[in-house]
Amino acid sequence: MQLTVFFSIIVLLILPFWPLQLLRGRGFREPFLVYIALLWFLIFFTGALNFGVELVWNTEIYRFRLSSGIYTVIFAALLLVYIAEGIYEARKVIIVSIGCQLLLVVFQVTLYETQGLFSTTGEAPLIKRLLEPRIFNIVVSSLNTILALFLAVVLFQFLINRLSKIPLGLIMFVSLWAVMMIDSLLYIGLTRSATFAPALIAHALFKSAILLLLSFPMAFFIYRFRRDGELNRGSLDIFRKLENLERDLDRAHKELKEYAQNLEKMVEERTQEIREKAEVTKRELALATEVQQAMLPGNDELGQIETAILYRPCHEVSGDLYDYARLPDGRIFFFIADISGHGVPSALVGAMCKMSLGSQDFSRTNSGEILKRLSEAMKKVTTSHYLTGTVLLIDTESRTIEYANGGHVPCLLQSRTSAFLPLEATGTIIGSYITAPYEFKRIGYKQGTRLVLFTDGITEQKNSAREEFGNERFQAALTELRAQKPGATVQEIFARVVAFSETDKFSDDVTLLIVDLL
Repeated sequence: MQLTVFFSIIVLLILPFWPLQLLRGRGFREPFLVYIALLWFLIFFTGALNFGVELVWNTEIYRFRLSSGIYTVIFAALLLVYIAEGIYEARKVIIVSIGCQLLLVVFQVTLYETQGLFSTTGEAPLIKRLLEPRIFNIVVSSLNTILALFLAVVLFQFLINRLSKIPLGLIMFVSLWAVMMIDSLLYIGLTRSATFAPALIAHALFKSAILLLLSFPMAFFIYRFRRDGELNRGSLDIFRKLENLERDLDRAHKELKEYAQNLEKMVEERTQEIREKAEVTKRELALATEVQQAMLPGNDELGQIETAILYRPCHEVSGDLYDYARLPDGRIFFFIADISGHGVPSALVGAMCKMSLGSQDFSRTNSGEILKRLSEAMKKVTTSHYLTGTVLLIDTESRTIEYANGGHVPCLLQSRTSAFLPLEATGTIIGSYITAPYEFKRIGYKQGTRLVLFTDGITEQKNSAREEFGNERFQAALTELRAQKPGATVQEIFARVVAFSETDKFSDDVTLLIVDLL
């Protein structure tokens, strides 16, 4: 009965999450922050009064402290804000939490030192228990909280980037549970070493139960309101923000030229402004690079295929795109594309292209239809950009390749004897308003065939005499390196292009995939 009431209190503390988060989504963020501050004050009072329940198991007594449960609830609230609204809003929750810790220390010490002025003798024991400063415990708790708050966000982002196919609720539970266990190990080990084992077990059981109670409803909340478009995660808008920053920087340069001769003071002020914006742009572009890298496929095992990749943007983010995966029906999907232009706008179109591909059911269509649907999707979101691309569906059992080429440079099939078969265009560029069908072709291949997918950044790289590296040199290098593994071949071709152009700064984005069909 006592344990039931105890957990009911925890549930009552969790219930305000949902309406307060909905208010945040509508611009009323302060009530949520006030609620977090209130929880920190509850931790102080319930912890000082040792408010909790005991569970006897195999002659061992395990004590569940309410302050520990509230502490876990705060971390779940932080993660909810991060997922729903991004790192900027999560940082506000972290700042409020650290501020409450500092305020509670000042509050506790001040009241303890002035207790004789306001309390009677009979009240002294209760006041002493509530207000007596435990300096070492306070320092350990504060440092532990700061570490754990940042670690919760970092660990969740690490897991979501690398385990994107795992259910969100499970990733939330694992990241919160790991942080809570690290927190308990440090705090109990430093402050309660005499009762380390039973205290740690009690923390683990209690916090695990609360996280199971929280993680999956929170995941359902995220899925539901993301689907309805009522959540705004700032990091998803990174490319748009960067595009605006580039325009602002361009405008600042033009204004600087107009005022340069006559207004020296304004030049100095504007130069400082440009530096600040450039620093912001640099940080945002670094984040955009991370986001784009996260969109690319991981090192998935494809079976019967050995793959090596060269991916070199000519700016911070690339206008090239590639993707590959094993489909549920056993076939292997490859895609390579070259978006018009460079930098942030092209990367934004690439992100849209990636999302459009991810929404298609490859098992119920052919490669030509995939390009057609992709082209129609691109027309709806951009009028100033287009792309060329090739889709390949490889059946390793029947040794056949079905492909469709939308205006892309012909990818190559290279035999063991270095005979090349170009995969010529079967349709027009993707996203164009030219109405034309996307045909597809199906060809067979022999064991040991090499598939070479690339963009024109390699063949069109020029030397100081303005001479292109060209298809002939490219194919000659592929012929000479045919006996090498894909990884060694990719690196050697890159080295030869650099030696030819006498620079490793390419004028266009470069992507090269070499695939050995074993």
